[in-house]
Amino acid sequence: MDKTPQLSENAPPDRRAQRTRQTLSHALVALIQEKRYDAITVQNICDRANVGRSTFYAHYQDKDDLLASNFSEMMKNLAQPFIERDGRLIFPLTPLFEHTQSHQDLYKALLWGGGIGVLMHAGQKQWSEQITRYMEAVLHDGRQPTVPISVLAAYMAGSLYTLLFYWLDHKLPYSPERMDEIFQQLVMPGVNAALQV
Repeated sequence: MDKTPQLSENAPPDRRAQRTRQTLSHALVALIQEKRYDAITVQNICDRANVGRSTFYAHYQDKDDLLASNFSEMMKNLAQPFIERDGRLIFPLTPLFEHTQSHQDLYKALLWGGGIGVLMHAGQKQWSEQITRYMEAVLHDGRQPTVPISVLAAYMAGSLYTLLFYWLDHKLPYSPERMDEIFQQLVMPGVNAALQV
């Protein structure tokens, strides 16, 4: 019989591990603003964070894993469920666009420094999973969408990231609120139709 103690899902997080991950994250963000992402090494991150390589590898596989993990965690905190307005679902995105605007130097550095592909992959995966959960909550009454939920979620996540990177690449020509409106106008009518809302 396995005698290994099991951690409950409500167990408090390891604060020392959290601090280490936060220190590594801050080190990477600082380095991204100084040099191209593709020129940054794990050793650079360890030196900036003042931790050993073994400590780094106890938490992350490589710098891409560090970047993707931090980005996914941040996206979780910005995600909001669907809300119903005038009989239609909307997916509120103003907080995400506001966050992007306030951290635009970092995202532009990644866009032009080689790290944006890592974020796109991590972001689309994270948003697809969140959107899938939101859609399942909307369809709790047993209705079946006309398009598979996984396809709808991937479509929404892809559309969102296309708009985000367009916005960054064009020097944020519209407000976060306007970008949210554009997403709602372009994407949500098809999603509502597929969900039979």
